[in-house]
This record gives sequence, structure tokens and C-alpha cells, in this order.
Amino acid sequence: MAARNRDRVVHFYEIADADAPASHRLPQRDWGAHIRRLCAQPPAQRTSRTGDEILIGAVDPLQTAPHLLLAKVRQDVPQLIDHVDGTLSHLQLAADKELVDVTTVYFPPFGNVVATMAGGISAPRAQALKRWLDDMHAAAPDVRNIELRPVVNARSREKLAHAAAIEQLTVRIAPEPPDSPTALRASSNLGTALSRLHEDNPDMIITLKLEVPKKSRVLSPRRRARGHNQLLDSTRVFANDIEDWLDNSDAVDTAAAQARMEAWHSEGDDEKIDFVSERITAKCVVPFSSSDGHAIDLQVALNKLERVSLENERVLRAAVSADL
Repeated sequence: MAARNRDRVVHFYEIADADAPASHRLPQRDWGAHIRRLCAQPPAQRTSRTGDEILIGAVDPLQTAPHLLLAKVRQDVPQLIDHVDGTLSHLQLAADKELVDVTTVYFPPFGNVVATMAGGISAPRAQALKRWLDDMHAAAPDVRNIELRPVVNARSREKLAHAAAIEQLTVRIAPEPPDSPTALRASSNLGTALSRLHEDNPDMIITLKLEVPKKSRVLSPRRRARGHNQLLDSTRVFANDIEDWLDNSDAVDTAAAQARMEAWHSEGDDEKIDFVSERITAKCVVPFSSSDGHAIDLQVALNKLERVSLENERVLRAAVSADL
């Protein structure tokens, strides 16, 4: 079968201190050289285990671009088909070998930014990368608890923090690929409710829309103000769940809020907060193996990651306060 192309999404994150204020930024580190030193250790010393998940970090010595290959050991047993007689059989591996799904991570030389490209639907996501970096003490001794902050447009980062009220919140959860179910972790009441609905109805589109009525005859000004404040508080808490879902699943189709912004001695302006489109991402077309749908050539992945990082460098630098 001929090889085909597939769209891949590149996600950008800032490596930060989870215990520090959001405005605090780490001193720039040469992550490529640091990761290369970590991955020069024996495999057991660059392996992270959490429950059934096993993550192993590696670098390719033939590639000069600063990168990390984060591999997640597959728990399934793939099947092979013989196209001559149509028979199926288990893939037999040597005792010291295992199948993995790989995410390629590229380290641009500014702002502690990383660019990631998953090699397949089961490849490690942002939370897996965070766990591996934490377990490897990659930011020690300065940081004990790493946070991967999605890089968002510099203006949009402040919208929710400075909103005076939320008038409407809309979230749409779509079915995921049948072979890639995701448990949507949640810490908010809204997130928990949506997560349960998604788990109970994995083949349905689920849309949540919360809106404070605008007509004065429906609610008194006092009740409308109370509704705006309740929705603002709920949205700020729910935003953390939305960010986690965008990082670690493909379920979120829409997540947006209509906000009334603070204004000085005048009526505030309405602005849309789009949790999906305001994140800085890039799309790439890359070849993948038609036999399993997972393989991406490392050189291709690194070239794509380096190119889109350069194309988006100005907006990325502005977002993480690493101006040219």
C-alpha cells in the first residue's frame, strides 16, 4: 500500500514553575544540551513509571536539532495480516524489545518554549511530557514542579483575568476516534458534569451553553449581576479543565465565552474569549506509514517543528515575553 499524508498539529508550551506566580518566568536554559545529557544515561535511569504508563526519553545522536523523543510503551498486542492468504497473527517481538508510541519534542532557543508533534493518536501528550520532565528532575535545582503552560496570544492571556463578568459560555465535546478514548479529568463542577456525560455517551456530540438572560423582564438587575458573577467564577475554574482537555484529548470542538471587560469610567466592552483558537498552534502535513498509521520519520518531524517554530517566532516570543 502506498504511503499517505496526514495533518498533524504542533502544540507550543512554555516550561514554567508550577509553584510560582503566572507572571514569573524561568531563566532561559539550553534544554537541548540538558536533555541530551539526561538521555545519555542507561534506559532505566531515563524511564518514568506511573501506574501502567511507562515513558522513556531518548535522543537520536544523528540529529543535531535540540530534541527529545518521548516514547510510551504500548500495552496492546498488535496483529499482523498476511496479504497473500489473509491470515492474522500476533506480532512476535524479542524478549528485550517493546513497541512504543513516540512524540517528538523540539526546543526553540528562546523563552523555554517547546514544540511537540505526536507520532500517533496514542502518543504521549502534554501531561506525559510534564511527568517525565518532573521525574527526571529536568529543571532542578531551580524548580521542583514543572508546569507546561500552553502558549497563547499575549493579549488573550489577560482577558479572563480582567473580565468583569461572563455573559455566555459554550463548550462542545465531540466523539473521539474509536481506538483513542480519553477520560476527561476534571476539577470543576462544570468539568465533572461534562466529563461524565462524555464518558456515558462517547458517540454523541455534547454541547453545554450557559447564558445569563439579557431581557430585563426575565431577571431583575440584582439577579442578572449575581448570574454574571457566578458564571465568571465557574468559567475561571472550568478554564483549567478546558486547558487540560485541549492538551490531552481531541474531544474539545468548541470552548468560548462572551466576556464583559473592565473599563474605567465607562461601560465595559464585550469580548470573545476563545479557548481553542487563541492557543498558538500550527498544522503540518507529514507522511505516515499506511500499515500502522503511527510512524513519522524523525528527520521530517524535526524539520517541520523547526520550520513552524521559526515561522511563529515573533508571536511566540511576544507571548512568553522573550522579545527579539
